[in-house]
Amino acid sequence: MFKRITGLLRPIQKHFTGKTLVGSDKFGNKYVFFEPHEDSKQRRMIECVGGVYDKDKIHKLWSMWLNHTRDDPPTEEDLEDYDRQMEMLAVRVKKVEEEDARKRLEERMERGFQEDSSKASSVNVSGMFEAMNTDQDQQKSSGGKFKPDGWTPDK
Repeated sequence: MFKRITGLLRPIQKHFTGKTLVGSDKFGNKYVFFEPHEDSKQRRMIECVGGVYDKDKIHKLWSMWLNHTRDDPPTEEDLEDYDRQMEMLAVRVKKVEEEDARKRLEERMERGFQEDSSKASSVNVSGMFEAMNTDQDQQKSSGGKFKPDGWTPDK
């Protein structure tokens, strides 16, 4: 009943405000379009839940529409396709990172860097960088022994 009344009132609201609801997202944000008048340009806005804007709760496709990089507002199908593509991309990125970490480990082992078995079996990229930094810290430096006056170039 409420949806029917709202549907009947939308044309009246649009007539007086020029505002048209074009969609909403899973967070409850509403996206509106203002019809341009003679001296104004097209405007797109978001009506956030609770009146608090949180950029992390705005879908990328809706953000593109708000910034006029997308002509039409996204449909539910567009949003689902985009989310599915992002999930597939995340899986591919994880595979590439794991393969890269494995190759780095193999290269380090070939160069003679020995690590304990827990680090060697792990495919944690951040752990790899920590191990590399630890090896660099353990290398001895001759910086403390160098004296500028104690060396002269051969002629």
